[in-house]
Amino acid sequence: MWSAVIFLAVVAGISASAETLQASGDLPESRIVSGWEAREGQFPYMLYLRGIRWTGDISACGASVIHRRWGLTSARCTAQRTVLMISAGSVNRLRPRVHFETSTYFTHTNYNDALQPITQPDDISLINFNRDLTFDNFIQPIRLQRSADMNRDYTDVVMSTSGWGTTFTCTELGCPTPEILNWVHLRGVSNFMCLLMFNSNYLVRATTICAGPFNVTSQSICSGDSGVPLTVLENDGVPTQLGIGSFVTQFGCHVGFPGGFTRTGHYHAWMREVTGINFDWTRAGEHPALDDVADLNADEDADFSDSFKY
Repeated sequence: MWSAVIFLAVVAGISASAETLQASGDLPESRIVSGWEAREGQFPYMLYLRGIRWTGDISACGASVIHRRWGLTSARCTAQRTVLMISAGSVNRLRPRVHFETSTYFTHTNYNDALQPITQPDDISLINFNRDLTFDNFIQPIRLQRSADMNRDYTDVVMSTSGWGTTFTCTELGCPTPEILNWVHLRGVSNFMCLLMFNSNYLVRATTICAGPFNVTSQSICSGDSGVPLTVLENDGVPTQLGIGSFVTQFGCHVGFPGGFTRTGHYHAWMREVTGINFDWTRAGEHPALDDVADLNADEDADFSDSFKY
């Protein structure tokens, strides 16, 4: 058994970003590997993100709505971008209910923008929409993992992720993929096992959460899935974002290795410093009913933690 583990540790010692390949022009249509098409309103917190660099090339990523004015994504998806184009409210990325642009974002202070697109720790970024989103059946925020659970072991816990990343390992532009958001179940992998498999304590650290195939070995995030949310249905019944898509092995998205995500629970202090909003929570509760959405949108000074009934 140990010989097999050592072998895995060696062959998986290289990682690649979950962002699409860099190229001049737009990127290919994309989706999750071995997933299923999402239905309208199934993942109302999902954002499709396209970033334009000063060189003019465009990259594609995922992101999540965490507040009417704020989104959360991977730092590699915003670093060195001059404009971010954001689509929300639809599983079809070409037919968004809301589409807008912003150039206001905040990569984590420990993330070196100049080294992008090299995979780095603290792969997290906040996007300021410079406008207020109106929440409805198709646009809703996702609750973040609380700081009290930031080091929780999610081994074998069933999670979900969704995105417009490629359906298979792809090294060239033009991979044939649909326009519809795909989603997939993943299963939690301990940080210890993930560290053995990637053989990198630079990438796999306390701020990392890993998730591998649920019941089909090819299930994974892939190119184009940087920034996508990794979620779990907590004991109180509220969907909660545990991680942000960050990296996969360079040997392919479909080979059965876990993907690496940035744990959101470690970053509440930083997020509050940037936004002035407390995203942390301590008491069990539910996502607000649609009847409460109007009050949430109207109360501009409310602490976001109060928008959920904890």
